[in-house]
Amino acid sequence: MFIKLSMKKLKIILSISIVGIFAASSLAAEEVFEFNVGADGKSSQSVTFVPEVFLNLTGSLLDSDTPVSDFATSEHDPQQDYQINPVELHIDSEIGENISGLFYGVALQDEDDNWETAIEEIKLTYAINDTLSIGGGQFLNRFGFQNKKHIHMWDFVNQNLQNSRILSEGELITRGVEFDYKPNSRWSFNVAAGKARLHDHDHGHHGDHDDHDDHGEEHHDDHEGEDHDDHEGEDHDDHEGEDHDDHEGEDHDDHEEDHHGEHEDHHMDADGINISDWIASSDVRYYLDDDQTLMISGSLAVGENEFGTKTWAYGAGIQKLWGGHDHGNGLEFCQGATKLKAEAIGRSAEVKHEDGDSDDVSDWGFSAAIYYGLDEMTTISARQEYVSALEELELEDRHRTSFALSRNISDNILARVQYDYNRSDSLQDNHSLWLQFQIAIGGSGGSHAHHNH
Repeated sequence: MFIKLSMKKLKIILSISIVGIFAASSLAAEEVFEFNVGADGKSSQSVTFVPEVFLNLTGSLLDSDTPVSDFATSEHDPQQDYQINPVELHIDSEIGENISGLFYGVALQDEDDNWETAIEEIKLTYAINDTLSIGGGQFLNRFGFQNKKHIHMWDFVNQNLQNSRILSEGELITRGVEFDYKPNSRWSFNVAAGKARLHDHDHGHHGDHDDHDDHGEEHHDDHEGEDHDDHEGEDHDDHEGEDHDDHEGEDHDDHEEDHHGEHEDHHMDADGINISDWIASSDVRYYLDDDQTLMISGSLAVGENEFGTKTWAYGAGIQKLWGGHDHGNGLEFCQGATKLKAEAIGRSAEVKHEDGDSDDVSDWGFSAAIYYGLDEMTTISARQEYVSALEELELEDRHRTSFALSRNISDNILARVQYDYNRSDSLQDNHSLWLQFQIAIGGSGGSHAHHNH
């Protein structure tokens, strides 16, 4: 297939980006609101709010016969040749010394220019002591390296393939409670339980899941309210999603969707094995060395799906940092540092058919990424991904290779150029090139604080 660089698109993207950069630069001052509450003028309790807005300006720099939305594996991936998508609102709050709050919402735009809003996280956390805390509300589950990461924390333009396919479009979300336990500097445990949050988005090629004849459910929504410390081997690296392109070319005469015909119908059948009712999850991390340069993780989630059976998701990962430095906040990824992160996620479930028969199905994927700090503001990275076929639900396997150059232009502006090479039966050998600007307005650290530095 012949692909060429579109100068017209490039000019439009750059024009929008320049306007946004100047607007953001004038509004990028730190916004922290603090209130002191006490009797008779004496301060006894402080309440702090730190709001932050993120604008993600993303454009495709290659002209091809493949629509941009066909590359998307989640609704948070780019949907158009160029757009501001999504717009994120992140609010951190502290009430006294032991209670913290988190609010995270997004505004999403589909390929038909329709906008929708969704609350991804709203949670209160109480620190019982230095090692144990309990949180409640709606939150992104801690499952592996990626799921708890908000979109502006992604290391690449798009979601990891395995996360999108296996973890409800990369957003395993629970309405319930979670416990975090850190007995020492090496161990970290997270346990959560509650009701799985379903997707409210009705965008384009993901369809409206209220129209399911078989399952009658919407699809799952799960983002990630990660702590914003990408440097400590925690939850802030990698994102990729599911294969919405995997569903192309299939015939399902029971449904008719707006945008991609039979591709769409199959996608909704496959979504039926996502966890959609009760859910329980756990995540364990262990540093193999005292200076926290080598970490391994294990994750498990189980819950009821739309077929009324159980779906099991499981994952294991490893992260290694070379050449990191301590700038006062612990070991950090910065100039001259190299980080390797690799993770595999699998899933198994029982699928029931209308005739009463059932199938045990399973699929899996992996993502491996390496990062190198060219200087304190610039990172180059490469990612290799694979997700397996799921023949019973007619999902194809897919490979993707990505290369990215990310540069913090200032404390509140991140620029990124990314190249993807996609391989699958439906995409064959397909190339994409992205230009992205992330603009942070408000907050206390700007975009520089959220991107590996």
